[in-house]
Amino acid sequence: MPEDRSNKQPPAGDDRNLVVVDEDFVNADTEDRLWLFWERNKDVIVKATFAVVVGILAFLAYFFWNESRREALGEEFTACQDEAARRAFAGRHPGEALAAVALTDVADDLKKAGKFADAAKAYDEANRLAGLAGKAPAVAALGTRARLYAALCRLEAGEAGADKAIAAVADDANAPETLRGFAMLTLANLAVAKGDAAEATKWLNAMDKKLRAGHVWKSDKEALVQSEPALIAPAAPTAK
Repeated sequence: MPEDRSNKQPPAGDDRNLVVVDEDFVNADTEDRLWLFWERNKDVIVKATFAVVVGILAFLAYFFWNESRREALGEEFTACQDEAARRAFAGRHPGEALAAVALTDVADDLKKAGKFADAAKAYDEANRLAGLAGKAPAVAALGTRARLYAALCRLEAGEAGADKAIAAVADDANAPETLRGFAMLTLANLAVAKGDAAEATKWLNAMDKKLRAGHVWKSDKEALVQSEPALIAPAAPTAK
């Protein structure tokens, strides 16, 4: 008697049914093939789509949260109208560029008031906060400005070594050209005031070599040269 195979199941891992399905779809149209693809891969497709949607939603949530936070931060900064409020703001947000701006505003006001020693310390703090706020060009320029103005305030206060701090900015190739030029011009003027034409000429020549031809301090440099005949043909250094 022939063996009844109707109740027998293929062993586990037997993929003969898949082969039959594939053979059934040899002549299937595009719609049927898409259906077969969906049936075989729907779990993977659903999971991948879900992950993409979640990722997009997370990005949008962070974007709008960050925008609203920055708007609130800007409003908080604008509300600071005196030194105490600006210092408090900077203390609350040490990693933000606006913290460096707040301390720069404090330092500028102290400088205008003739409080050069206090202004220099405030500029130092602004420079430190700019360093915490990242490496964006605008933030780096703010830090360099604070560094230069701290040195200028110390110069006004009669502190030793202020000219070296100014020279450090003048020699900083990464500093904005406007600040470098101002530092060079300041050093040239200091040398003229001391009667050191050779030193003054050194910094004026540096302006010609290291700054663009049409830099913003060009007219001031030319005016200084015209006002001091020794700068046109400086005397040779005295032999020792």
